[in-house]
Amino acid sequence: MGQPSKTYRPAHGLITEVRIYLERDAGKYTFYNDARSFVGVKGERAPFSEYRSLWPSYGGQHSMTPAQRSYYFWWRTNFEAGKCLKASKAYLLLYIYEKINFHNAIDPEIGRDNILRLWLSYRDQCPGLDARLCEWLCDYCLVHELPPPALPPALFNDLVGGCRLREFYVTAADGDDGMVDALLYFGSNYDYKKSKFYTPETAALFEKTLRGAVRLAFADYETKNAKNKTRNGTCSKISRDAFSGAVCSYHLKKRIEIDYYSFSHTHELRYLVTDVLKYAENAVRASLGIKPRLTVYAVNAALREKLDAYLAAAVPPRVTRRTPAKEQRPDYEKRYDLPPAELSPAKAAAIEAASWQITERLVTAFDDGSAKSTETGRKNTETVEKPTPATEAIPVAPDPAEKTPISDTLPPLESGTSGLAAALGDLLPFVRLCAAGDGAGQRAFALSLGSMPDAVADRVNTIATDVFGDVILEETDGVYAVIPDYLNDLKKEGVL
Repeated sequence: MGQPSKTYRPAHGLITEVRIYLERDAGKYTFYNDARSFVGVKGERAPFSEYRSLWPSYGGQHSMTPAQRSYYFWWRTNFEAGKCLKASKAYLLLYIYEKINFHNAIDPEIGRDNILRLWLSYRDQCPGLDARLCEWLCDYCLVHELPPPALPPALFNDLVGGCRLREFYVTAADGDDGMVDALLYFGSNYDYKKSKFYTPETAALFEKTLRGAVRLAFADYETKNAKNKTRNGTCSKISRDAFSGAVCSYHLKKRIEIDYYSFSHTHELRYLVTDVLKYAENAVRASLGIKPRLTVYAVNAALREKLDAYLAAAVPPRVTRRTPAKEQRPDYEKRYDLPPAELSPAKAAAIEAASWQITERLVTAFDDGSAKSTETGRKNTETVEKPTPATEAIPVAPDPAEKTPISDTLPPLESGTSGLAAALGDLLPFVRLCAAGDGAGQRAFALSLGSMPDAVADRVNTIATDVFGDVILEETDGVYAVIPDYLNDLKKEGVL
């Protein structure tokens, strides 16, 4: 490849070095020569004219008609004045190709900002823009030594999710919150913004507390790995052709090599950030009077101590929910209370015997043939043997030849269910057994999967956290139950 024609180090910390090479075998395109005379043309009012082309151009095989050309100049004049008129995808691509090729005729920063504005303005109308512009805008900035444009935080993952060099769009100078942004965007398996408790009222508390916890954890991580100045294996390299797939003149066809810090592939750090976020959210939940239920694995004792000290100062004192005092009963109501009486097994047996006698008389009066069955039922009730503790403690897998599968005994799943119900899939019967408080059924279901109830419940809670925003099962004395707060929500979701 030879020596690079340009080498530079950007100011932001994730991209450490950029090397640009000229392509020797770059093909020549006529776009530049055909279009350079139209760069400064101002458009006049013209009606919309549809234009369809994958390789839009002023001349040649894909050239525009006079009507299409008139409308394009009118649209371009309005767009650069801040007005977004109706536009075919071919018009949008043609405008982008102009910015890429005529960099000498405009300020590159203005070209970058116009490409970004077009992307944000028309991405809903033309979904394919995301996949193209996240790459071309990155190349445009790298070729012209420009910093990344500021993307809307709420759209960040949607805009650059498919980009090969997502780290380029994060400004992460040392000491800047950009490094925390990089960890949250690329170095975590948990999106706290999907939590059920992340609301407009709690968003500020979540952002302040969780970002601070990640900042502390990353500083601790770097301290432990200080011997390796490349941040312990996060340094990566990527090579790419500039403006791949775009109409581009030969003098802009370049090969770009980038050295950068990648948090997407650092598994140790990824697990750490994920659990630190959950640990900090548990503290936020506790301060809001909500039971912390997120499971944490990767936070060791030393880091946990530091996080506790930070969270104690960052999180407001826990909100205690006071139970309203019971109203005093009027004295006259007490007169109707039954007098206290001790429980007597002998009296209970006498009442039961009398009730059987009354039952026999009623059955005999209306149907003589059923009296015997009543007597038999009573005797059977009196002689039932209690199972031994050993029999109760050992779950036995159901025999398919003799017993109906557990899923067949539950209410059928409603048609058209989606969301959490669809995500749970074959695990739905287990959730319904939990809602019914059927511990034996839970053990038998887990055994039918070759697993244990704890493992099945953990799978259910993992899915629920990703889709629903929180865990839905909790364990009490070895039996799992649905968290009461979510019973109505799960019914609406079609889970119960």
